[in-house]
Amino acid sequence: MEHWYALYTKPRKERQVHALLEDRGIETFLPTVRRKVRRRDRPDRVVYFPCYVFARLDFKETPHSSIAWMPGVRRIVAFGDQPAVVADEIVDLIRGRLSDVEEVGYGRLRKGDRVRIRTGPLRDLEAIFDRPLSSRDRVRVLLNVMGRMTPTEIDYSDISPI
Repeated sequence: MEHWYALYTKPRKERQVHALLEDRGIETFLPTVRRKVRRRDRPDRVVYFPCYVFARLDFKETPHSSIAWMPGVRRIVAFGDQPAVVADEIVDLIRGRLSDVEEVGYGRLRKGDRVRIRTGPLRDLEAIFDRPLSSRDRVRVLLNVMGRMTPTEIDYSDISPI
């Protein structure tokens, strides 16, 4: 019987594993979202769960080793020596939630743009957007503290452009 399984891939090999599985006729799900900051040298869509691909398999028909030793795959997510089954409802939920997400990224903010901090202990202060820090939606802003520009890390969701 077919079930969904999570495959843990080598970094940035999710698309390769996804394509190899589809070439074999295996149903896959690679959660991606559209990137707001577009660059010609990078894909327009980014992988939502880095290093993970979901595959619908029947290990009675498909040998475990043919998946585990596929180029780009590190391992099949398992509990002990048994591959962990991902419920159909979980995959459907992820698909539904990602279809509601339009884009991820840092919008139109550019270095030097004025922003207002909306929440937390720095609420209502004005700052200057410096740069994004990581894929976890952290950004660096510069606050004017006693006449000196002081860098501060903050969640992107906590600021809004002025």
